[in-house]
Amino acid sequence: MSKLLQVVDCLAKPQGAGLKELREALECDERTVYQWIGTIEYLGFPVEGVQGKNPKSYRLIKSYVKKLPNIAIPNFDLSLSDIILIHVVLSQDRVTRGTQMKSRIENLLKRLRAYLSEDDQRRVEALERLAILNPRPQKDYSQKEDIIECLTNAILQKKRCLVKYYSFHKKKEYRFPTHPLHFFESQGGLYVMVQLAEMKKPVSCVVDTLRVLAVERIQEITLLKETFEYPEGLNPYELLSQAFDVVWNDPVEAKIWFSNEAAPYVKERVWPGRYTIEENSDGSLYLHLKTSGYDNVKRWILSFGNDAWVIEPPRLKRDVAETCRKMADGYFRKTGNTLRCFLRAGAPLRSAMRPGKRCRKLSMSIDQ
Repeated sequence: MSKLLQVVDCLAKPQGAGLKELREALECDERTVYQWIGTIEYLGFPVEGVQGKNPKSYRLIKSYVKKLPNIAIPNFDLSLSDIILIHVVLSQDRVTRGTQMKSRIENLLKRLRAYLSEDDQRRVEALERLAILNPRPQKDYSQKEDIIECLTNAILQKKRCLVKYYSFHKKKEYRFPTHPLHFFESQGGLYVMVQLAEMKKPVSCVVDTLRVLAVERIQEITLLKETFEYPEGLNPYELLSQAFDVVWNDPVEAKIWFSNEAAPYVKERVWPGRYTIEENSDGSLYLHLKTSGYDNVKRWILSFGNDAWVIEPPRLKRDVAETCRKMADGYFRKTGNTLRCFLRAGAPLRSAMRPGKRCRKLSMSIDQ
């Protein structure tokens, strides 16, 4: 995205910009320059060749550009509320930390402040204090800017890409052609939704051709000449709303017991997919969950420790129990207390699940 903005800045100059200037600004070859000009035109920016220039130069049509101090933007007016809103939203960005895009965002915030009076600047500072960034662990994309730029170009121009990708699950590298569709953020990470350009086996629906790639695991990427059509009928928002995290093609249905201490935290959230809640008289509850992402659900259940127990399905119950057993073996191998640890941990569950215990069902079926 930062290179896309650099192209706009270069073409917004009254004299325009030649290929040499664009190559130097973008640090790329001539072929890539033409690709970026094509992307600009595809987005609706009116580009014209500068008459009489040799070598040829390009620029944005003059009537389309409004020149502000240190920045050129399409000719439209921003209200005070627009400027304040943009400032507050951009100041909350996390994913671009350490990249050129982050530097541009910071520079843009400074310029936006220049258009505000001192009173308005104080109002913006007050609004920024409403929400602060949580410095939780997040991924570093400072070494992946070229890959992000290539993906951006591919998404905007609907160009096929050849990707070299490292899979943590398979512990090996793969090389395959893809159709990049969308970026999205999850838990401080940047992901790209892609459609596989070639399938080894026939598929029944377009969703089966889609994959999620973690941007930091893309080792190499090449933009190809071939274009593609956006998958007909695809609703990416619906897919992501079904996923517990980023996986939508791994359906899981589970019944989970939560203690009276964990129950309030479960009830106050809206969970992905569909769910219903049954409350017990002692304050504990059962969560009936239908979502996607087996491993994500498993890790989430384990995060509650002894305050969450899997009732169904048997596979998930066994997997969680096996993980707990391995953890206990690791902690108590030297003391021989593994069995006593599990017996003590099981007491609250046996108490909460006594036969005949009454519960009240809440109708909370959510279709996000």
